[in-house]
Amino acid sequence: MSKGNGRIKLLAYLFAATIAISSGLLSLNVFDYVGLLNSLKKIDVHVDDMGITPVDDGVQITIIFVITNPTRYSRLKFSSLQCQLYLIADGGEEFIGVTAYSPPSNKPLMPNEEKSYTTTLSIKSANQYLSTYGPTSELQWRIRCVIQLVTPIRKCYQTMNIYATSAGPT
Repeated sequence: MSKGNGRIKLLAYLFAATIAISSGLLSLNVFDYVGLLNSLKKIDVHVDDMGITPVDDGVQITIIFVITNPTRYSRLKFSSLQCQLYLIADGGEEFIGVTAYSPPSNKPLMPNEEKSYTTTLSIKSANQYLSTYGPTSELQWRIRCVIQLVTPIRKCYQTMNIYATSAGPT
């Protein structure tokens, strides 16, 4: 019976070790998930600068975004950003018809550290809205952004609207 008791003890130790390891992994996932949810609520994305430059066949709109993680969560990475531009004019909004997308970069968003991201959108001169409002000194925009963030465990997307003012074509 001594051999049987030894096997039972070994199985009990293996079972206890399996439970301990599983509990540890579950705790890490819960910690990661809570940190992710907290940081998603507080992530800050704003437009630092926005300018319009005339080119041969239209205009280029350059937008500099600043992304900040104001939380202590350090496993968050900025992967990509997609944006659509809406010109605010005559009491409404007009979709300009361009979408910018950045390829995945997976840049770490360390706590309280700002990351800058620049995107350039090319718009053909045939765009009636910029032709109409181009001569003004300032243009009002709504930028609809979809930001992809990743952690070692999951990917998530956040959609936000940013309102910005750009200088007119120079």
